[in-house]
Amino acid sequence: MDEMMQTEGSDNGVYEVGFLLVPEITEEKLPEAFGNLKDAIVSSGAVAISEDFPKLMTLAYTMEKTLNNKIERFKEGYFGWIKFELSQDRVKGLEAMLRLREDVIRFLLVSTVRENTIASKRGFGVRRRSKDELKEKGDAPEMSKEEIDREIEALVVDDKVAA
Repeated sequence: MDEMMQTEGSDNGVYEVGFLLVPEITEEKLPEAFGNLKDAIVSSGAVAISEDFPKLMTLAYTMEKTLNNKIERFKEGYFGWIKFELSQDRVKGLEAMLRLREDVIRFLLVSTVRENTIASKRGFGVRRRSKDELKEKGDAPEMSKEEIDREIEALVVDDKVAA
């Protein structure tokens, strides 16, 4: 049995790698390319926790990578990520392996936590109250459009006088 499997959690960390794959990979070959990358990460001793299948996206700027002694420029790529657990002493080897892969334009390897850290679309701690709730609390007095305009005009005039 592998030594890493026996030392549960003692020197293991949770990591996430975000990556861009070259756009020359066809849609039909993308599952195979992603599977090969994931297999390479797992073969380095990692235990996969979660992942997001790569999706083609336009890049914010042109990225360059030297392939076969030639600088290739990319304006789009397949972005995906994999979260995994790995022994801390094997991280440098994983980084070296990712750097040498010709199908990876760029990657970012970060230390993270096991829990799901994807932010929801709704803001944290933001709860919108309905008009009925506002009326009950007395926070929102009913005002006509004309009353609102008069209040705004009064504030603007007061501001000009103060200045």
